[in-house]
Amino acid sequence: MTEGHRAAVNDFFVNVFNKILLYEDQALSKSEYKDLSVREMHVLEAVGSLEQEGENNMSRIAASLSISVSSLTTSVNVLVRKGYLYRETGQKDRRVIYVRLTDKGRGAEAVHRQFHRQMVESLENRLSDDEWDTLLRSLDVLGTFFSTAAKGNGGEN
Repeated sequence: MTEGHRAAVNDFFVNVFNKILLYEDQALSKSEYKDLSVREMHVLEAVGSLEQEGENNMSRIAASLSISVSSLTTSVNVLVRKGYLYRETGQKDRRVIYVRLTDKGRGAEAVHRQFHRQMVESLENRLSDDEWDTLLRSLDVLGTFFSTAAKGNGGEN
């Protein structure tokens, strides 16, 4: 890899990450859910996904977002107050707190899911099958790196 390659990859990460967040923020501000931040929307997305699996307890949601339970508690408190989530105590173990989407939360999460679908669909016809295969393999390598790095290993395998 050359210095030019390194600079191009670094530029891609910095610019694309920031542009994705900006794009999501702009889409939210134009929707009926303008009272949500991108971070809050991602909490709703995680709750919705884990709710379908029956794994929507606080520790599982926090782990899926790679945040602490205390950080999640702060977000959940705000989202409960805004009417997007509600809490439920576990029936088998009263110490376990489950978080569920309200109807308003389901609506917001559906809009966000559609936003992501449109992002992917906008690329659909721009790449050949071979280019898609290469892109997906590369994204898998990047995903593995970031998952490992997020666990504190600095990306070392």
